[in-house]
Amino acid sequence: MTDDTAPAREKRMARDYFFPTPVYHTDLAQAQDINARLVADIRAWRARDPDGTFRSNVPQLGGWHSATDMHLRSQFSELTREIFELIHGVFADQGYDDAYEPVCDSMWANVNPRGAFNRHHTHPHALWSGVYYVRTPDDCGLLCLTDPRPQAHVITPYFDARRRSAHTWAEAYYQPVAGRLVAFPGWLVHSTHPNMASAGSEAVETEHEGGAGTGGDAASAAESARADERISVSFNFRQRRKDIDPATAPANEVVRADLFARRQSITNLIEISS
Repeated sequence: MTDDTAPAREKRMARDYFFPTPVYHTDLAQAQDINARLVADIRAWRARDPDGTFRSNVPQLGGWHSATDMHLRSQFSELTREIFELIHGVFADQGYDDAYEPVCDSMWANVNPRGAFNRHHTHPHALWSGVYYVRTPDDCGLLCLTDPRPQAHVITPYFDARRRSAHTWAEAYYQPVAGRLVAFPGWLVHSTHPNMASAGSEAVETEHEGGAGTGGDAASAAESARADERISVSFNFRQRRKDIDPATAPANEVVRADLFARRQSITNLIEISS
């Protein structure tokens, strides 16, 4: 005789996962030295081109987006090489055809002062995109990645928060950390939260350096205004056949061999001049 009041045993089925969204991240070991140079070079670039470009940034809030040729500028070659090495690793991990290699066709700097943010967007024509954080004051705005499947948002189940797993999230967030690089598919919807950083102790210390009535006041005020800036670099990569004639490739495209040739050219110039 069976007890009909006893709870039924759960029946389990095999489970597969399809259509995943891979996200890669790492922290650069030499970031401190690279970032110090990047902050100076990006701020100088912005001073030369204060209007920049309008994309997902909000210029009315002070958000600045540079031109997208950062990967072609020699002063940023060190970071560009680091990004290339990491994206080559992504391509290998994804199992892409060895007849193709990563090509970067756009890279740019972002400066977001307090209150600024980047709206939800994707990167058309990019296979992989990403962001590298150069300067990240506290509370400067999370990176938000959104589930790109519209059907998945039709109904939201009730979850037990203690047992909910990451594959059921509608959004995922990354904390901006100076020296951290996050790479994701170019089709993935993403945005940044508003930068809510305050000037903090860095600005207070700078503010007292000039002293009342001295020429240092203007410089101190300028530095105080920049103390809450979040500075980052974004990039786009896609595939290009390795056997393509470089002479026929668009001028904005760069592959790893181009960076090596550029470095050799600079080295040769230094040797000739010395």
